[in-house]
Amino acid sequence: MRKIYFIYPKFGSTITGGTLYDVELCKYLKKIFIYHSGIVVKHDISSIELFTKLKKIPKESIIIVDGYLANRIKYIIKKFGNISLLVHHPCSLEDPSKRSSNLKLYFNEKTAFTYAKSITTVSKYMKLKISKYLNKNLKIHVVYPGIRDCFFNYNTATNSKNLISIGNIIPRKGHEWLIKSLSKLKFDWHLNIIGDYSIDKDYYQRLDLLVKSYGLEDKITFLGSVETKTMLDYLKKSKLFILATHYEGFGMALLESSISGVKVITTDLPVLREVLKSRDVDFVEENNIQSLAETIEYNFNNHASKTVSSSIGKYGWKRAARNFKMVLYGTR
Repeated sequence: MRKIYFIYPKFGSTITGGTLYDVELCKYLKKIFIYHSGIVVKHDISSIELFTKLKKIPKESIIIVDGYLANRIKYIIKKFGNISLLVHHPCSLEDPSKRSSNLKLYFNEKTAFTYAKSITTVSKYMKLKISKYLNKNLKIHVVYPGIRDCFFNYNTATNSKNLISIGNIIPRKGHEWLIKSLSKLKFDWHLNIIGDYSIDKDYYQRLDLLVKSYGLEDKITFLGSVETKTMLDYLKKSKLFILATHYEGFGMALLESSISGVKVITTDLPVLREVLKSRDVDFVEENNIQSLAETIEYNFNNHASKTVSSSIGKYGWKRAARNFKMVLYGTR
């Protein structure tokens, strides 16, 4: 078998769903004896630096590059001809409110995606989105992420007053919508938000001012990035998981929380209908403050745990690695 090289970005101490996917996939590929070299690069690596690293890789190799880096090597992809992309979601869709400033990025990604040898993505919905970038027919594979073993068979506190939201503090995660909805609740609750708030400091400051404007300083706690064990401890003590997101490529934190046994409330997006199919989840119309408030209140006062199948065989990372092997070699 040809040697595999997997190039993906690191965002300092920040853990994104895409980074988690890359790291776990690499780990489990080795567990099923698919040996490869993982090349971790800075998320802001320049095109020249990335090209230098690619030039050192033997030409007969299988090269997989995380889609976050694709726009920086659009012409290199065309020149090499053997670079495949793993696209969690196009960067030009990261913040739908900035469509005009994302136009150059969109065309860069359009070029890169079109000239990739193949593309793998994380959901059928994202496959449809990526297909609209292409100028030619190209096979797009779907390999759903896995869920880490520690989230299975976890008992949560249904009598707790705690709510939890997990997601980096960036505009597309919808924290403003959530805070405005929570301000309408009249019963005793507390929200813990887990996620890096140093990525977009201006946005975090806006949220901090919004919390203060509603007098919710004692009701909402921004915990920042935490270790997985700490996150699991907070999940265990939570009654509801809420993510008022505006856009997702997959929504790993949502599925992880559902697997752990927490009732999920989130936005009615096509990709989340796909990912959370048959899970214990309530979907809410995007940006509907009153509807989100009423859904939280109803579930807080009436929700009883619903047993949903969550087998490691169906949702684990070994399954994801085997499916990715199928993409690479056509066999599991």
